[in-house]
Amino acid sequence: MKNSKHLFQLRKLKWVYFLSISVIIGSVMAFGLVAFLAFGMNHSTAISMLGMIIPTSFIMWYTLRMVVRSMEEKLLPLADGLQDIADGKLNVKLDEQNAGEYETIYRNFNAMAEELSRTKTEMDNFVNEFAHEFKTPITSIGGFADLLYEKNEELDINEQKEYLKLISEQSHRLMNLSQNTLLLSKVEACVIITDKENFSLSEQIKHCAILFLKACEKENITIDIPDDFSFSYYGNEELMEQIWINLIGNAVKFTPGNGTISIWQEITDKQLKIHIKDSGGGMSVETQKHIFDKYYQNDTTSIVKGNGIGLSIVKRITELCGGKVTVSSKLNEGSTFIVSLPLK
Repeated sequence: MKNSKHLFQLRKLKWVYFLSISVIIGSVMAFGLVAFLAFGMNHSTAISMLGMIIPTSFIMWYTLRMVVRSMEEKLLPLADGLQDIADGKLNVKLDEQNAGEYETIYRNFNAMAEELSRTKTEMDNFVNEFAHEFKTPITSIGGFADLLYEKNEELDINEQKEYLKLISEQSHRLMNLSQNTLLLSKVEACVIITDKENFSLSEQIKHCAILFLKACEKENITIDIPDDFSFSYYGNEELMEQIWINLIGNAVKFTPGNGTISIWQEITDKQLKIHIKDSGGGMSVETQKHIFDKYYQNDTTSIVKGNGIGLSIVKRITELCGGKVTVSSKLNEGSTFIVSLPLK
């Protein structure tokens, strides 16, 4: 039987029976002795008091028996669940509705099992997807490096520079891919956001926009932020920064020269909405359905593509905050990403 070992261990608690009965007997005898010496209790009364030992002991034994049985019924599923976890079976879940006074323990156990299961799944996915996505840039770097090595004397200076540029671009893509994949793995395995504090979210978004000023100046792209763009938020500042870096970076990437990126807010008593709109080519309905999928890439034209992870990171972080991210887009009319965050 699966839980026979646990049952045997739990029944070790029955030493409590004998200890309690011994305490009762000792207490009654001590009380009788004190009463006899102090109050001159007669012999028959003392004998009557001693006779109380048997029914009192029986009541105590029965009460403790029920308590131990109740503990066994509640602790056996927990012990079996822990054994399953130790055996690598992470899909175990305890019935919280019938947990009684152990409801909090059952709930915490289920949360632990779910976190372990999620972590294992994400690690498996990470290994598979990481290896697949790394193959393309590594192949490119290796191919161009081989060409430079084998045909160095046949290539003119411009061709050499072009190959070196492609190697550099693929190296940066590989670095960004590794960083983003590790971050995505971290936030997907996360269940609760910690290290929260009040901070100026509007200033954070402005600082993130400044990071792309050089790229914007190169293409003459304007980032438009209203004068009344000022508000605070309670959350993890480091994680929130990843949202704006990815969304603004995407907007810059897909906005053509002389285009505009607009950022504005909507605030109610219960919700904060941040809009980031670009004037790029927009997206089809089919693309919008998959835009937040991991490793999905809509850009099939540029030589150096993205890694398809940024929007998955944005989606996961907003979900951890209790919010959501949506996109509104039409072909040739640009796209607007809306991050909705609850205000508590």
